[in-house]
Amino acid sequence: MTVADPSTIPVPARRVPTTAAGIALACSAPIWAISVAAVGDHEGFGAASVFGGLAALAFQLSVLALLSVQQRSHAMGAGRVARVGYRVEVVVLGGALVSTILDMFWLVHGSVVWMIFDICWPLSMLGMLIIGIRVAIADRWTGALRWQTLFAQSWLVWALPLGAIPGVGLWGAVVQTILGYGGLGLLLARRQVITASAPVSQNPLS
Repeated sequence: MTVADPSTIPVPARRVPTTAAGIALACSAPIWAISVAAVGDHEGFGAASVFGGLAALAFQLSVLALLSVQQRSHAMGAGRVARVGYRVEVVVLGGALVSTILDMFWLVHGSVVWMIFDICWPLSMLGMLIIGIRVAIADRWTGALRWQTLFAQSWLVWALPLGAIPGVGLWGAVVQTILGYGGLGLLLARRQVITASAPVSQNPLS
């Protein structure tokens, strides 16, 4: 009796809905970007900090929804590195969520606890950049969705240089966020479903 190679046994195709995550991203990205421009330099607790915090929380939660879609559709592949990468990014993004709440209510600001969580925000954007590059290389997401994902999740690469250009400053990052994550949200909402399938056993680096 011949035993089939487990690596050749396909997993039944999985249909991953994208509409909810897409709508959330398309709506929250512009609101967060505009809030950064409007109240990003505000210090202290008040209406401005609450508005900015709520906008940031909405965006961060929509990014978590995006990560869920990417993970379930094997956008980076289905190997161990991909699985660990998603888990690490979720943890760091969770720290960024805590940082947003601390800033929203101006809690323990300037303390060691605050600094630990505050660093999670840029680290989470670095993680999204790495995931975006991996999604482009894996080629599981194709066409415009593949490259829009790379453009959106490379926010860190665009935001810092644009912010240093005289006459552009913060508005460059705002526009990139709207075009990047906002545009990615529209593509996901329009696509509605991504069909994903993967073999049971793959190269752990896939």
